[in-house]
Amino acid sequence: MPWSRFFVFCICAFAWCAHGAETGPEPFLLGSNRFLFLDEFLLDSVENAELAVNPPRFDALVLIADKPWEKGGITSYGNAFWDSIAGEYRLYYVPVSWDAAPGFCLALATSKDGVNWDKPDLGAVEWQGSKDNNIVVWAQREGTVLIDPNASPERRYAYLSSEVGLRTRLFTSPDGIHFTMDEKVISEHHSDSQISSFWDGELQRYLHYPRQVHEGARAVGFIVTQAMDEVWQQDMPVVMMRDEHDPPATDLYTNACQKYALARGAYVGFPTPYYHYNEPPYRAYLNAPTLAIGGKANDGTIDSQLATSRDGRSWTRYRTPYIPLGRYDGLDVKVAMMIPGIFYEDDKLVQFFMGYTFTHGDTQVRYGDGGRELGGVFRVEQRIDGFMSLDFDYEGGTAVTGPFVFEGAHLYLNLNTSAAGEARIAFLDADKNPVPGFGPDEARVINGDYLGAIAAWTGGATDVSALAGRPVRLRFDCRGTKLYSFRFAD
Repeated sequence: MPWSRFFVFCICAFAWCAHGAETGPEPFLLGSNRFLFLDEFLLDSVENAELAVNPPRFDALVLIADKPWEKGGITSYGNAFWDSIAGEYRLYYVPVSWDAAPGFCLALATSKDGVNWDKPDLGAVEWQGSKDNNIVVWAQREGTVLIDPNASPERRYAYLSSEVGLRTRLFTSPDGIHFTMDEKVISEHHSDSQISSFWDGELQRYLHYPRQVHEGARAVGFIVTQAMDEVWQQDMPVVMMRDEHDPPATDLYTNACQKYALARGAYVGFPTPYYHYNEPPYRAYLNAPTLAIGGKANDGTIDSQLATSRDGRSWTRYRTPYIPLGRYDGLDVKVAMMIPGIFYEDDKLVQFFMGYTFTHGDTQVRYGDGGRELGGVFRVEQRIDGFMSLDFDYEGGTAVTGPFVFEGAHLYLNLNTSAAGEARIAFLDADKNPVPGFGPDEARVINGDYLGAIAAWTGGATDVSALAGRPVRLRFDCRGTKLYSFRFAD
C-alpha cells in the first residue's frame, strides 16, 4: 500500500501547521470545499473562544424488539443508510433470541421517510421452520453493510463481519437481502465487536476499523484495502485507545467511524467508552447487584463520544459525551452506542444509536420476551456540520486562521449568534494585515441562526472573488457565537 499516496491530503493539510506560522507556512488549498471546525487545524490564534462538542437532539425511539426472533432485545451493532438502488432507507440491526443457537443474526428494517420503520418478510433466512421474517444473515453480527460502488451487480452489497469460528469473512449480495459468504478468510483476526467499513471516494480506498487490543484493553484498529475482498495485513495499527485522560480500566468498545460526505478531508467517529464495574477492585461493589441476580462480571456502562479526523488515520477524541446516558423516551438508558450511518437532509443530519436499559453484564434480561422496556434503536438529529463548533465568549472573542487559498465569489458561514450575540468576519493577508475593503473595520455584523449566512462589508459588498486564488486568512470577531463551518461558492 503506497502510504505516501494515501496521505497526500493529510500532508498538504498539515503543512502550514508543521512549519509554524512564524516561518511562513504554506497556504492550505481550501478551494471551494466546506471547512468544519473539527479540531485545531487551520486555527493560528484563538482568544476567548474554544472548541465544543455539540450533542445531537433526541428525536424518537424508532425500533424495538417485537418479533419472536428478537425476544432477547436488540444489540449495539448495526448501521443505516439511504439505498438509492432500492429507493428506501435501510437499517441493519442485530436482534437476539436464545430459541435457536447461537442466538443472534443480522436483520433489516426499511423506511420511506427515515422515521417510521417496517420489518418486512424477506424470505431469505429460515427461522424456526419459516422464512417469514426480516433476517438476512444468520449467526453474524460484527460488521457494517455497505453498497460497494466498485463491485459487480451480484456483489453490490457487502458485509465484512467477524465471528470466532469463521474469523473475518466477506458476505456479498445483489440486493442487500440474500447474502452469500466468500470462502476466503479476510483475516484471522476476530474483532469480537462491530467492524466499521466504508468506501472513501476521496482516497479511493476502503477503510476498516475493527476492534483491536492495546495494552490489554479494547481499542480501535485500522486497515486500508483496495478491495472489499482483499486479505488484511497482519500488522494492524491502533488509532484510538484509552489514555491518561480516561478513568482506570476504561476501554473503547465500538467506534462507528465514517466519512463525512459534505466536506473533503472530514471524518467522524463515535468511540464508546466502557466503564468496567469489576475493575479496579476499589469499585467492584458496582458489579455486585448484577452478580446477585445471575449477571456477568464483565459489567458496566457505555456511552458514545465524538472523535474527528482529517485523514481517517489520525484521530482527536473528545471526552464530552456525544450521546450521554440518561432518559430517552421515558427509558433509563445505561448503554448508548452510536452506529455508522448519517442521513443528509436539507436542514439537518439524522443519526441512530442503540440504547439498552440495562448494563453490559446484566444479561439475564435477554431471556425474557423483548419489548420496549429493553430499549432499542433511537433516532437523533444534528445540525448540518454541527458535530463541533468554535464557541466565542459572551463578552467577545477572536480567532484567526492560518493562510489558505480559496475559489468562489462569496463567503458562506454556518453559525448561530442567538439573540444577543454577533459576528464579524474580516480578510487578512498572509502576513495578518487587513485586506483593504474587507478588514475588521469594514465588516458588517451578522446576527441570528444561519446555515449559510453571506459575509458582507461596507455598503453591503459580498463579492470576494478578487481575493480568490491568493493566500488569505480569515479573522472572526464574535461574541456569544457558535461557529460551525464556512465555505466559498459563487
